Amino acid sequence: MKGVTFIETLRRSWRGMLYWSIGTFIYGLYATVIIQDADMLRQYAELVKSFPPALLAMFGADSEMLAMGTPEGFLGFAFFGYMPLLLAVYAVLGGLNISANDEDDGIIDVVLALPLPRWQLIAEKFAAYALMLIVIVLAAFAGVIIGSQNSAMALDTGKLTQATFNMIPLLLVMLAFTAFAAVIFRRKSTATAVAALFIIGSYLVNSLGGLATGSLADQIRALSIFRYADSTRVLIEGLTWSSVAVPLGATIVLLAAALWFFQRRDVGV
Repeated sequence: MKGVTFIETLRRSWRGMLYWSIGTFIYGLYATVIIQDADMLRQYAELVKSFPPALLAMFGADSEMLAMGTPEGFLGFAFFGYMPLLLAVYAVLGGLNISANDEDDGIIDVVLALPLPRWQLIAEKFAAYALMLIVIVLAAFAGVIIGSQNSAMALDTGKLTQATFNMIPLLLVMLAFTAFAAVIFRRKSTATAVAALFIIGSYLVNSLGGLATGSLADQIRALSIFRYADSTRVLIEGLTWSSVAVPLGATIVLLAAALWFFQRRDVGV
């Protein structure tokens, strides 16, 4: 029965994926076509530079991205600064659907009555939601590429591709952590709160650390998953191995832990 849970999860969830894909496509399209001439881009740069440095850092506009008159700087702030947080919502919802929703609704015993190992149930559901997350990112990428062909911004397609796909490891960590939290905590509300705290805390640690270069806070940024998913930096410097390897490694560890704990604990019915 390998693959049955994977296919069934896709069958039940494809509509939600479609709606999210449409939304991210429109967002990517809008972010690239909004500026129709270089003068507007320069005016926008002056406006953004007037913001407090702390506010800019909260949205990923660090010292290297303050040149908002450049296409990379604008797109990094207007698109890549927000997209990971928006897709975090889908990652958390997907992670909860792996086990917590069935357990919270009291139907987990029916699900586990299926003739398949527990680990396979978790692994196939995770794979299904990971695939849907990738499709949503691809939709956003399509919107950005199409929009860039009708925009005043001259963008490097290669780096744009790298920056877009650089979001995937970050989202997979969020999905895996939520699945792990859902296995550890019996109630969906608790798992949701823990996952939200993890994501928001990581975001704040990365943002605040960026304000204090060379300090202890800056060193602690290494613990934040957002530190390794700086798509705006990728737009300028290109993709680095650490921005992919570290989040993917964390995803594997979290998923393995979720499988191990779910295999051994009693479930709530």
